[in-house]
Amino acid sequence: MAWPPPGVAAPLRTAWDFMRLVHPPVPADAILTLGSFDVRAAVHAAALWKAGLAPLIIMSGGIAHRGGLLDTGWDKPEARVFADAAVAEGVPATAILLEEQAQNTADNFVLSRALAEQAGRRLRKLLAVAKPYMTRRGYATGRKAWPEVELLMQCEAIDVADYFAREAEPERTLLALVGDLHRIVVYPALGFQIAQDVPPAVIDALRRLVEAGYGARLVAGYDVAGKPTG
Repeated sequence: MAWPPPGVAAPLRTAWDFMRLVHPPVPADAILTLGSFDVRAAVHAAALWKAGLAPLIIMSGGIAHRGGLLDTGWDKPEARVFADAAVAEGVPATAILLEEQAQNTADNFVLSRALAEQAGRRLRKLLAVAKPYMTRRGYATGRKAWPEVELLMQCEAIDVADYFAREAEPERTLLALVGDLHRIVVYPALGFQIAQDVPPAVIDALRRLVEAGYGARLVAGYDVAGKPTG
């Protein structure tokens, strides 16, 4: 199938532009990398470390989503795969803490906080690195799960067209993106994220992507506007 399918490019760009939340990079106490199936987040975290923006990288992610859309297919935790990628980029293993149990985004923050405290590190400012379309959701989750820390989201600088052009499975990635956007809409009412203003144009983009066949990862029981359907 040609990519993108008809009717997808415009709503995808609208969704991407909303979901990609990036703060100016400034020196911080640590870099937290949110595990996923996109190892380039670890490469970007390594670049921030090499730029001297933090002395420590926390790689967070367990063996999660087995048999599901987000299954990485790796035989070891996301954190360890990410750490290997960072070491390959020149980060010494001594500058990396591994959090290998997280099963979701909230876990990334809660378990990494506990790990840092166990290591005797009190973190006040954190650069959190994720894949581009995960940054806004990551911010909303982190602010809820770890409200005391100043959270600055980071990701690689890449356009949506270039990002999807290099994906081996662009349809899988789009399904993941649509699911993440729906969680930004739904999760604040469930207590999992802080509330954010979601413009009507973004809700419309979500609706169009779902109508195009990419709604398999929607939160069950809620429509695209976040209203319960039951």
